[in-house]
Parts: sequence; C-alpha cells; structure tokens
Amino acid sequence: IKPCSRDDPQLERCIINAVYKIRPLLVHGDLGDGYKTPPLEPLALDNIELGQSSQFRAVFSELEALGGSNFVIDRLIAKPMDIAYDLWITLPRINFRGKYSLHLNLLLLDIKGRGNMQGFCDNAKASVKMRGTRYLLNGKDYVKFTKMTMRIQFKDFKLNLENLFNGDRILGDVGNSLINNNQDLYLNEIVPGLERGLSKKFLDVANEILATATFDEMFPP
Repeated sequence: IKPCSRDDPQLERCIINAVYKIRPLLVHGDLGDGYKTPPLEPLALDNIELGQSSQFRAVFSELEALGGSNFVIDRLIAKPMDIAYDLWITLPRINFRGKYSLHLNLLLLDIKGRGNMQGFCDNAKASVKMRGTRYLLNGKDYVKFTKMTMRIQFKDFKLNLENLFNGDRILGDVGNSLINNNQDLYLNEIVPGLERGLSKKFLDVANEILATATFDEMFPP
C-alpha cells in the first residue's frame, strides 16, 4: 500500500489513489504476499421482517448484496493525526438476491407469494464517518478504527419477486409494479440492514489493512 505523507498538501488525493489501487483486490480479500482481508463480495445481510398485520406481512431471508466494492469516493476529509475520516461515496450499482415470503393487501389486490427475489439500486449516495485510535504493539505505534457509520440514500431501487400469485406472469408483473410503486413499505427496513452490513465489512477490511503497517509507515512525517 502506497504511503502518504501526513504533511502532503494533496493528502486526500494520495489516500484516494491508494484505496483505488487495492480496491480490485478487496473483492476476494487477497492482497498478495500472504495478506488477507474479509472479502467484500458478496455481502450477507440480516433477515428482514416487515409488518405483522393481516394487511401486510413480509420476510426477506438469505439476503446478499453485490457491488459494494465498486464504490467511488466523491470527497474525502482526512485527519490522520486525529484518526478521523469523513467520506462521501457513490455506489454505482448494488444488486440484491435472496428469498422472500409476502402477503400484502394493496388497492383491493391480495398479493401473495414465496420464492426467490432479486433487486438493484443505481447511483446510491452514502456518507461515511470513520473514527479510530492509536495503540502500542511491541513498542510501535499502530492505528485501528473503532467506529464507522454509514448513511445511504437511494435514487432508484427496484425489486422483482418471483412466483407471485403462484407464478401467474401477468398478475406477477402487476404485483411487482405495485410493490415498486410503494417502496415506503419496505425500503426503510432494507436500508439500515445494508448500512450495518457495509459498515461492518468496511471496518473489518480497514482494520486488517491497518494492522500490517505502523502509523509512521502509512503516514510518514
């Protein structure tokens, strides 16, 4: 990993370039020379249970997200001496897959189904805050991140649920259209799970990388 001088007037650009250089290796978590990190793809998400009324019940399980490793850093504020980094990123495309079970009464239509689901979102925007601390190991100064928070805003999110209405294609298309036109029913539950999953994964990966070099080696004076 390319070091960046802590006094570099283009410090943020240096860090971004260093991240982009190793980004393709983060997909599978193999940085070479025996260095491993948790792979970014696919990202397992927690099960999501929505509603428990007679009008709406849904369970999404075995959820995975793909595409998180394609992040683009739009802006970075770096304070390495304080172990504080604020980032604004774009996620060009996130694909979802998993299982679902659904019962929804919407506009006089009784929508039921159980089976596979796919989804995607394009050009999601996220703000990320990373905070950390220094620690001594064998008399040398190292860094680790202790907290990472992420907030994601979606612009375009689509779901496709297979086997709605026992596989009836026409009614299934109608049902999927109604579901996608009423995203407030489920999007507010899916987003926090994705934020938690990506935050934990990025935090684990960052700390694995930081453990390979001292603070002075990464940010020489």
